[in-house]
Amino acid sequence: MRFPRSTRAGLDRRGYSLGELLLTLTITIGIFAAAVPFFTMQMRQLAQDVGRTDAQQTARYAQNMVDRELRNIGIGVQPMDPAQGIPRNQPKIIQAHAYSVTFNTDLVANDTSDVEAVYFDPNVPMSQTLAMNTGSTITLPFSSKGYPDHTYRKSDASISLAETVSYWVSSDSTAPSGSNMFVLWRRVNDGPISVVATGIRIATGQPLFKYSRVLASGRFDSVATSSLPIYWDQAGSIADSIRAVTLTVNGVFNGFNLQNRSQTFVRTVNSQTSLANIGLAQRNSCGDVPLNPGSPAVVMILDPVTFAQDHVQVTFTASPDEVAGEKDVERYALFRRVVGDPWGAPISQIGKSNSATYTWDDFDIQVGVTFQYGVSAQDCSPANSSMRLSASITH
Repeated sequence: MRFPRSTRAGLDRRGYSLGELLLTLTITIGIFAAAVPFFTMQMRQLAQDVGRTDAQQTARYAQNMVDRELRNIGIGVQPMDPAQGIPRNQPKIIQAHAYSVTFNTDLVANDTSDVEAVYFDPNVPMSQTLAMNTGSTITLPFSSKGYPDHTYRKSDASISLAETVSYWVSSDSTAPSGSNMFVLWRRVNDGPISVVATGIRIATGQPLFKYSRVLASGRFDSVATSSLPIYWDQAGSIADSIRAVTLTVNGVFNGFNLQNRSQTFVRTVNSQTSLANIGLAQRNSCGDVPLNPGSPAVVMILDPVTFAQDHVQVTFTASPDEVAGEKDVERYALFRRVVGDPWGAPISQIGKSNSATYTWDDFDIQVGVTFQYGVSAQDCSPANSSMRLSASITH
């Protein structure tokens, strides 16, 4: 008897035997048994890498923050002025301590009139954009000494624009006892104290800040930690001879090793910041108001391909006081207004270059609007010459 083909095919089908299933299950379990430890080790290795990176980032961030502002020490400080009762220069370095540093600099302004400020932030309170006066002194970190001792002013009797910035560390109260963990703090003038970084380790006896100075012989030498702190008002103070600050920061992250045991990861960042503004001469005044520059000439420059208006070129001759006369011109302030409107703050500054003529390009083209440009010379006081005006030009 012959079965239909489909029936014969159905009778020939066979499944897996019990032995084959057991073999497959054994192989699968073996693969998982080998893979799980491998992936576990990979996850632990990844956690270690994250820990090292976190420690490095903590140290690097703290170092960058301090280094960036140390570089600006001395900007905007004012010289002595006995006529105003100011017997000494406004100090550049106020306190050099193994675990803190305090200095003066024109760091931030909340309006555009302060052309020397490093940063502009319209939201900063006015009290943190000016020098402190003797009615709002602070106690310097790790000391009982108060600052300022005088209200430092510019030659026009207005308050100096150089603020007081302090950095210091204190023990981290949230860390285990004896862990040598610290918090880095920052304060401007007598304003609020802010946290810069946590997770910083300082070994016993290790200074956070080290200093180097120029000796009378001209040799560059380190300042012994035993000679610290140094204050601006000490008899024979060497504060103004300091030329570099070395910062050592140890960033810490608590994690686990490959055996899943707790481990502390430490990364160290060292940097030396040169204090370029210390040692520069301070001038009380620059004599008379600088002589005027030449009246600016304006011309519309067209794109050479499309012949569309590309930018306005402003050209003017230098003030006679730049390379001759009092030779005290430091920069030129450029102004622009819509014809008929009042003049506002400068839109740009050009530093002196001992050139006979200067050129500035205005690419802010506003079609159909008629503008007028102005330029004035500024000396080191800073005092401005009269503004010289251009003819009007329509964009």
